[in-house]
Amino acid sequence: MEKINNLLNQVAIINKKNAEILDATGGRFNMFRVCGVNHYENTHSAILAELLNPYGTHGLKSKLLECFIDTLGDYFTIVKFDFDKSRIHTEHSTEDGRIDILIEDNQNKAIIIENKIYANDQPEQLKRYNRYAQTYKCGYQILYLTLLGDNASEQSGGGISYLSISYKENIINWLEKCVAITSRYPTVRETIIQYINHLKQLTNQDMNIKNKEEITEVLSKIENLRAAQAIYQNYSAAYNYLIERHFNPKMEDFAKQKGLEYHYEHSEEQYVRFHLTNSNWQGKCWIGFTFEGNRCHYGLCNNPNVYRISEENRKALHENLNKLNVFSRKESNWWPFYAHYTNLSLDNWENDIIKSDNFLNECKDRIEKLLIAMEGIDF
Repeated sequence: MEKINNLLNQVAIINKKNAEILDATGGRFNMFRVCGVNHYENTHSAILAELLNPYGTHGLKSKLLECFIDTLGDYFTIVKFDFDKSRIHTEHSTEDGRIDILIEDNQNKAIIIENKIYANDQPEQLKRYNRYAQTYKCGYQILYLTLLGDNASEQSGGGISYLSISYKENIINWLEKCVAITSRYPTVRETIIQYINHLKQLTNQDMNIKNKEEITEVLSKIENLRAAQAIYQNYSAAYNYLIERHFNPKMEDFAKQKGLEYHYEHSEEQYVRFHLTNSNWQGKCWIGFTFEGNRCHYGLCNNPNVYRISEENRKALHENLNKLNVFSRKESNWWPFYAHYTNLSLDNWENDIIKSDNFLNECKDRIEKLLIAMEGIDF
């Protein structure tokens, strides 16, 4: 235990030093994060498309697009792609689906970028895009962009040729080269720097190189590696401990006040998973807060294999939610209503769960609005 405490103290000192550097240099300031540009693929696609566009407002013509292709090196397979006369489309509609970013030149060649931040693959998504891409007779390439460079699911991309790229490496490396290219365009340069910082936060890379090297040196000692292994093995359990201490008792009290039963399931760094039931619902439905496809969402859930809320009641529920100004909502077979909300981070755990009830109050507000929307609906 003493070795673990010593390791934690050493890493904490380095981490504190990194935080002080960020504070002193304004490194925490990030307008993209302030504006909520976190998990929405469309927003990231719009940013990337504007930078890649030879006719974009950055005024650099095709230089940024050429730089992007250069960073792919030999993995880029289209021969003599015409950068200067390329056209960029976002959310490009085809019979085979909407393509996030389509870049086509004047020689019937195309680059297709499927941008995945946290969403799951749609049925046969890349296969469908590949069918569409075959209309470009002189060459095409599909790029599958995720935060960490994951491959597409087998049902989506099995049997077709595509290149997996990541925000963590490919996009950040490209943008860092763009900073040098835009040295005489200060507004563009500073915007790119801000976006780099934002992506580093999303991919957990916002510690400077020197501090990373110090931590690596500390961990490289065999006794510290053993201690780090023990910490890693118990990391997830720490979040269950924190939620049991700071969240569950208050949520249980709130649930009782509303005539609900609170059922806690599990916590990780990014989420708290729980659901609420009511005897009047007779097991037909429940209110759930869960995490799927690397993204948090909450809503009203039913098991369609046991009971499916009718279309009439679904429609009434959504009409009531609309009156409560709950607009960003979706539905599926399992979820008559659900809506996404921002994943948790260590900052959220510290500021919104441990030091305050912000997260609790946000959950309570969502539950109360959903309960109001459910009033008068016979389940």
